[in-house]
Amino acid sequence: MLEISRGKLFAILSFFVALTLLSYFHRYPTGDDAWFGEQSYWLEREGVIRSEYFRGLLGWEKQILVSHKFFLLFGSVLIKFFGHHLPVLQFTGLIFFCIVLAELVYYVRIREQSLRTWYLPAVLILIFANRLLVKMSFENRPEMMLAALGFGSFLLIQGKRRPVLRNMLAGIFAAMAFLCHLNGIIFLIAGFVALINSKQYKSAFVFTISGGIVACLYWLDVALANNGFSIWSYQFSGDPATQDALGLSSKLLQLATYPRLFFHSPEQISISLLFAFLLWKQWGFVSQLPVMLRVYSLTLFFSFWLITKANGALYLVLFIPFMLVLIYELYKLRPFSSPALKLIMVAYFLISVFGMGQIIYRNFTMEYLPLSYEKLRPHIEDQYVGFVPLTFFFNEYEEYPRLLTHENYKLQSKKKGMTTLKMARWAYKNGANFIVMDYKFRPEPYYPAAGAKSIPFYKLSFFDGRFAIYKK
Repeated sequence: MLEISRGKLFAILSFFVALTLLSYFHRYPTGDDAWFGEQSYWLEREGVIRSEYFRGLLGWEKQILVSHKFFLLFGSVLIKFFGHHLPVLQFTGLIFFCIVLAELVYYVRIREQSLRTWYLPAVLILIFANRLLVKMSFENRPEMMLAALGFGSFLLIQGKRRPVLRNMLAGIFAAMAFLCHLNGIIFLIAGFVALINSKQYKSAFVFTISGGIVACLYWLDVALANNGFSIWSYQFSGDPATQDALGLSSKLLQLATYPRLFFHSPEQISISLLFAFLLWKQWGFVSQLPVMLRVYSLTLFFSFWLITKANGALYLVLFIPFMLVLIYELYKLRPFSSPALKLIMVAYFLISVFGMGQIIYRNFTMEYLPLSYEKLRPHIEDQYVGFVPLTFFFNEYEEYPRLLTHENYKLQSKKKGMTTLKMARWAYKNGANFIVMDYKFRPEPYYPAAGAKSIPFYKLSFFDGRFAIYKK
């Protein structure tokens, strides 16, 4: 019976691995793929994190001091060796997804003392059937890197062999997560609390010192820049991503709506519901969970609750490795079967299949976006400054002297009162010779009616039913 169960598990696993791989083929870019890609591009080219796309916003065209520094450095290394093509930058997510995968396999192997256990394929199924993980495993965003570094730090502080070296590395990994994203500080907090709770004071000291030294590298570019600390403060307080969270009322709202992070949409609900059900069902056995795992996970949950500037759905990725091992540990305490568990698992799989099906369908039915942009080049010859979608970065960024992005206008207008007239005035004022609009992928509410012959300062020069090009 066990062998039959293992066979079925591996068949299910193979199915979801195949879906995952299919989702990578001609994966459409997100705005973040391009936004972070542009910053890595300038870091590789000039040694400075900056953005021409967002010229005129907080001095970002000169230098961005509030940034995801280690993540962007990693991207710049990939660009140096492989170029800034879309799949190259999307590989940042895949590399760290594979690391998370290896870490979870390692955790199960250590707990089971073997790889020949049905728990391993079961955990792997939960990974590859998680739509959020699969989506983020091929995107140029820092969350997967944070998850890999943070969970790796957690694994290191548990080891009993060579504890000084392991805790030093754990501190370094946690600090590297902080260098990727300020949210990574939760791994420094959780590691310190977990070690203190277990009365490993020497280990906590080593962890804190090593982590603290590496974390200080965050301020290196700030210290080297002229008036760096005042510029950092100005950019931090003025950043549209943090501005809404500043102030007591805004922070209280974030604290009150924190659970939204775990139940934002079906792709978050699937794993959160499974975790919550097992926690409720096995509540009487919670005290038997490994102490380090229990304390570390709780500290992550509460520290992120206190520091987060936004309950963004993508931040759940930071917690998923810990949720998966807690699901494994909770079920293992007293294995059971129930109609409710079966129903939740069916929902988990259906959400995954439907979600990955959406990604695959778009990949195979829409022309690859960089190729679509390349076909527009003959219609934009002899033009200099462009006002374009964020994703125009891929394969087109070096074809024109300077490009501004639609997101720049949206942020500078604070996403209020945006109209075609205001957009055209903004583009003209900022020297845009041409405007590219995409009415199918990432259409904006301020676009004129499709095919409109002219807008203020610009005339339509090309329209194919999807793309419109306006020239000054």
